[in-house]
Amino acid sequence: MGSTNAAPPQTDNMATTAAHQCRIYLHQNTTNSPTTTMPRQRQRTSNKQMDRTDLEKAFNHRVKTQCSHKEAAEKFGVKKTTLVDAFNRSKKEANGVTYVPVPGKVNMVFTPEQEGLIVKYTIQAAQMFYGLPRIEVRRMVYNYAHACKSKSIPEAWERNRMATTDWYYSFMERHPDLVLKAPEGMSIARIVAFNKVNVETFFKAYTLALEKYQFTPDRIFNLDESSLSTVMKPCKVVCARGKPVATQVTRERGETMTFVGIISAAGQAVPPVFIIPRARWNPTFMRNTSFGSKGILHPSGWMNGDCFVQTLQHLHERSGSSDENKILLIMDNAECHMNINVVEFAIRHGIVIVTLPPHTTDKLQPLDVSVFGPFKTFLRALLNDHALMHPNEHITVHQLPEFACDAWTKAANPVNILSGYRATGIWPVNRLIFPDEAFVGAQVTERPAPPEDFVVEVGPPSSDGANSSDGEDQPPASQVIDLPDLSPTLEDDPDDPTGTAWPDPGTAAPGPNTATPGPNTATPGPSTATPGPNTATPGPSTATPGPSTATPGPSTATPGPSTATPGPSTATPGPSTATPGPNTATPGPSTATPGPSTATPGPSTATPGSSTTTPGSSTRSTPPSITPEAVRPFPKAANQRPYGKGKKRLRACILTENEEAIVDLRVKAAKKQKLEEKKKAVAGKKSGVPRKKKPAPVPESSEEDDVRVLLDDSSEYSDDSEFTESSYPFLDKEPEAGDFVLVRLALEEGRGVGTSVCYVAHVLATLEGSRLNLSFLRMKSAILRNTFTFPNIPDESEVEAGHCLGVVKVSKGATKRQADLIKVFPPLVPFNMHY
Repeated sequence: MGSTNAAPPQTDNMATTAAHQCRIYLHQNTTNSPTTTMPRQRQRTSNKQMDRTDLEKAFNHRVKTQCSHKEAAEKFGVKKTTLVDAFNRSKKEANGVTYVPVPGKVNMVFTPEQEGLIVKYTIQAAQMFYGLPRIEVRRMVYNYAHACKSKSIPEAWERNRMATTDWYYSFMERHPDLVLKAPEGMSIARIVAFNKVNVETFFKAYTLALEKYQFTPDRIFNLDESSLSTVMKPCKVVCARGKPVATQVTRERGETMTFVGIISAAGQAVPPVFIIPRARWNPTFMRNTSFGSKGILHPSGWMNGDCFVQTLQHLHERSGSSDENKILLIMDNAECHMNINVVEFAIRHGIVIVTLPPHTTDKLQPLDVSVFGPFKTFLRALLNDHALMHPNEHITVHQLPEFACDAWTKAANPVNILSGYRATGIWPVNRLIFPDEAFVGAQVTERPAPPEDFVVEVGPPSSDGANSSDGEDQPPASQVIDLPDLSPTLEDDPDDPTGTAWPDPGTAAPGPNTATPGPNTATPGPSTATPGPNTATPGPSTATPGPSTATPGPSTATPGPSTATPGPSTATPGPSTATPGPNTATPGPSTATPGPSTATPGPSTATPGSSTTTPGSSTRSTPPSITPEAVRPFPKAANQRPYGKGKKRLRACILTENEEAIVDLRVKAAKKQKLEEKKKAVAGKKSGVPRKKKPAPVPESSEEDDVRVLLDDSSEYSDDSEFTESSYPFLDKEPEAGDFVLVRLALEEGRGVGTSVCYVAHVLATLEGSRLNLSFLRMKSAILRNTFTFPNIPDESEVEAGHCLGVVKVSKGATKRQADLIKVFPPLVPFNMHY
């Protein structure tokens, strides 16, 4: 009995326990299972689609025959429930026997045109290097929807004050030309430097050199450096998905060297040059390299001025350049290139150097455009293959030139070289190779100065000097300018606060006017002009005949096209013969179209109403839509403060013929040499070595300050080629202290082609025995044959007076920068000057 009575409670406990375990099991499966969300776009499981015309046919068939819903649906192949819904919709919205189609999508936030403007805006912002992230796009779209006064802005947009992610993904799906990418970093210097001004400056210098020397493609070269390392970025490998992968490298950080590549516009590559980071030469450096390759030692492995002179020597030997057979070298204005020794070497060996604008090599240098990319790819592949074939073996700088030469042979092929010259517009010459979209990034900082005569006419002026339109809705002439691709908003028009008119530019000749004038209450003046036939039914008139200068108000009559020629009237005004009295015309607005009038109207003093006529048509142009730029303007940099002291970068020019640049390089070299001497002196002082005393300065005579001659182009010596050595106009005087003389000295055997050379010297003092104490000057460059300067280390010597050809006429520089320059006039062209 006890066990029997205890059984039911045990059963209830077991049932309760089982239900509890079941709930736990379901909870665990629910929490551990992946979260399922509603798909953004339902995928169809079948291809059955109903034709809406069949639904309408089934509807009309049932109304006509009074058959059942099932019979009509089976006959036309539509669902019965769909047909029933059609009848219910007809009963609700119509009389129950008229077919009512299913309403289409009406809740679109933007029109297709507005979405096109959003697409255009996002693409242009990315081209300006200020692309919008996904969340910024959603915020901009929300503000743009309010600016467009869209009537279908969802509530979710208002809560978050941005568009939803569902709308964003649908928008990206509707416009497959948009994609979300991770952008690469681009320095501000590169963005700002690549503009139309710099590109045009380069092509101006480049084409000037081409026209002057008539270079052929095989005489046009491009030179640039690139860094090589024993440890380069590994190639991609195949591995398991979702797990990190690594590959072996020689070291954490490899040794670097400089690689110099040179290519010609004819599709040929010059053997490369390597700057090896060693102090002693080892024959293994250039083992198995291409024939003609050159290795240069430098402790750091970086290019400098001395190494670049040796590189130009290598180019000179391979190209055979000379004064009679010059070559054109295009290079950037890196610090190691801007050296006076480099320029002087180029001048002596017939190398015309044209420099690229700073920070534009990625667009204007053929090597960077189409050669160095494949070169690094091939080099990485070769190093990776070597690592697979020789595991646990280090790659050293002794092997790197060999791998680089193999990669250079594959990458520097005629196809890549010619495509690089073609893509930069260097050969064939194409100044317009870069479209306007390529300079969009520079618009952030560009501030083009408007021309002084910035006057824009809207259309041809009328006879009285004003525009033919009335001007009420016409924007000012200053607005009719070259606007960017995105038009301004209607709210930007100060003369049209209602935002209802936006006339087309170019109202050259007004066509027939269809504007609707209001009722005219003007008092007409006396006139004997013969009016043309008018079939219009006039409205009520309260006009009293007599002279009047009143301003006519708006008229509601619709005038037709008029053939009347506006201008001064030839009619003779006089008293009107009309008898005033009650008007029998039918009152009310007239809807008739008046016929053409042949009357010649006289000059009117009334203020004309607005007119928005366009040439050949009077229909109003469609106002432009509000653009996203009005909501979120494109970035524009503020006026920056002028830069302080810093490196002065040379703009694109013909370096070997730019006198100002050469002078600056000489001054820079002198400062550098002075700084090095100062460092050596400080180092010697710290080490206990006695400092070398400076030579005592030579006192300048008082007559030297008086030797200042103003040069004038209209001088009698303006033609340099009219003199010879015998007819050169020396000053008619004996050399004295403070004078500048021309001295001819014989060369030692083997040091020159000629037997003697000439120097310009400064007379320090006259000695006994017809001897002169002279301080010799140095010529600035082979181009500046009439400009001399004193060397850093004085070159003084005693010379027989018989070696002096005569006293020359000189002038000193008038500015602080040219104070140490001595200019001889006329130039010493007929003499074999020492350089």
